[in-house]
Amino acid sequence: MDAAQDLVVQLVGTPWAFFVVGLVLAVGSVAVFLPSQALVVAIGTLLVGGDGGLLPVLFLVVAASIGMVLGDLGLYHLARSVDLGSRSWFARPKVRAARDAIDGRYRAAPGRIAVLGRFIPMGRLTTNLVGADSGLDLRRFLVSCVLADVVWAAYCVGIAAATGRWSREQPFLVTTVAVVASILLGFAISAIEKAVRRRSEAAAAA
Repeated sequence: MDAAQDLVVQLVGTPWAFFVVGLVLAVGSVAVFLPSQALVVAIGTLLVGGDGGLLPVLFLVVAASIGMVLGDLGLYHLARSVDLGSRSWFARPKVRAARDAIDGRYRAAPGRIAVLGRFIPMGRLTTNLVGADSGLDLRRFLVSCVLADVVWAAYCVGIAAATGRWSREQPFLVTTVAVVASILLGFAISAIEKAVRRRSEAAAAA
């Protein structure tokens, strides 16, 4: 843990921080175990608490967004070329059930579903696989990913900005609080979306 903290501190204030963020988020399109959100919030918290001003924070949003879009496009092409959705753990019942549940809604509004998917566990992977499986053309897929990834990156940096001013004294304590708050907000957004959808379905069935 201390080694990870030292590495993050050393990265902040150097161009490597943005490169590492972009790389982790690109690979995170498939490697969902990577702490992508924690990394963005941690670096964002330290940048906001530093003396670099607004520009490094904006660079972080751009780097995170570019990394995510590249990762999304890579998964899209991979899934299309080798039918990734039918292989290995991507075909597990829980993942398959999640993909089937959002398939119709994704076809109707890919941008909205992609945005919501960024805030729930496995949501990015699931929406990308659905996008590839559904036959959505590359242009619409790309537009939906850019929208979702920019919103998610701005959200994480916004969480960091809300706490970063206090990061000088206890940077990693503040980072931990910021990450937890980010995850809780993500679950809240997911719960609200589910409640609204169920109410809409109930009204349509009445």
